[in-house]
Amino acid sequence: MKKLFSLVCVTLLLGGAIFANGSAESASSSGTQKSSGPVTIKYAFWGNPDAIGVEKDIIDAFEQQNPDIKVEPIVAGYNDYHSKLMTMIAGGMAPDVMRIDSYYFNDFTALGAVENLDSYVQKTGFDTTVYPSFSIKEATIGGHLYALPWGAVPSAYMLLNLDAFEKAGIPLPTYDWTIDEFENLVKKFDGAKSGCYGYAHALNMTASILPFVWADGGNLLSDDRQTYTMDKPEAYKRVQDLADLYQQGYLPKDSISADADMLSRWFTQGNLAMMVGTAQQILTIQKVEGVRFEAYPMPGGKIKNTTTVKSNEICMSTTSKYKDATWKFMSFLRGNEGERLYVKARRTPPTLTNDPSLWSLYLNPNKYPKDIEKATKAINEKYSHLLPLRKGYSELDSSLVPVLESIIIGNTTAKDGLTGFAPKAVEIISRNNK
Repeated sequence: MKKLFSLVCVTLLLGGAIFANGSAESASSSGTQKSSGPVTIKYAFWGNPDAIGVEKDIIDAFEQQNPDIKVEPIVAGYNDYHSKLMTMIAGGMAPDVMRIDSYYFNDFTALGAVENLDSYVQKTGFDTTVYPSFSIKEATIGGHLYALPWGAVPSAYMLLNLDAFEKAGIPLPTYDWTIDEFENLVKKFDGAKSGCYGYAHALNMTASILPFVWADGGNLLSDDRQTYTMDKPEAYKRVQDLADLYQQGYLPKDSISADADMLSRWFTQGNLAMMVGTAQQILTIQKVEGVRFEAYPMPGGKIKNTTTVKSNEICMSTTSKYKDATWKFMSFLRGNEGERLYVKARRTPPTLTNDPSLWSLYLNPNKYPKDIEKATKAINEKYSHLLPLRKGYSELDSSLVPVLESIIIGNTTAKDGLTGFAPKAVEIISRNNK
């Protein structure tokens, strides 16, 4: 599980506005309000000071258009956000609008804390087709929509250093490249001799390994997400292949403990030809003058769609007293106006598919990667793969990471390590099914 910070809840003063307290009453459980004054809804999200700025801009713009609704923000550092949000819900203090990472989304819906949005979408004609289809699938449980996607993008692209490929005289792959082609490319660079390694990645969660597992048709969990399946040959073979590359010196030894900044530095200095990188890392690399690189889907195999995609979720609390007002704010937040403000502030890459101008706001179109929009569209339409998220997924993820690290450095084989983890996986799944 992602290590958690302590939560600091900060209520922003928006232009000196004084929020209403108790001046409005809910007329019905359906969310219709009768009010003698503005209603106040609470919106919880995580973020750093820069993130607070864009959220304030969005809230200000919304309040200008909707003077009868005030939005009180509750902002926190990410690391302890979800545990504290769970505490607020248990204590009857749930915010009206909650941003929830998809890693934890199933845990919150299992509590009955998240409102079914089907009736609001139907009543207002809200167009959910503007989001990538995978993000709506991720926000849907049991055939019902429980969230609007936020930041629905590839979790990580495969970044290729064009100068490294050119210097080595190695042709670039196509988007349909395979895991076997990838492994051959890594060996061709032979970093220990050339000084430029073919590949490295930081291992801090199973998501960095799963694309290679998916390529052979394996997965962490079964299709119904009830059974652990990393103990199957189609799952552990590619994990062993990665471990072999590392142990044979084709991956830099420091990569097992490398963080994103270190990998980006190797990449921009020409010591790394390929790395897995997020949209935020692409922003950082683009600032380095003279780096020519492109973003690709992850390599495939038996399965072509191996690039991890995920979103975060914007949810309505089931206990909100002002559900119509809450939905109105959610619609604005995740509509074109809110999206444009997020992208302009480079808080998230473009998510909506109905505005082709958004990418030029997020990235400098005159610098590399010049094909990022093309790559993202290809991933969303052809190469995307959702994580097998379910209740308790984060615990499963964090418990498996040390096993994967042990495999990579050679303390155990992939077969023994992943088979040996099965009892722990079964226990976590069973406990979270109760």
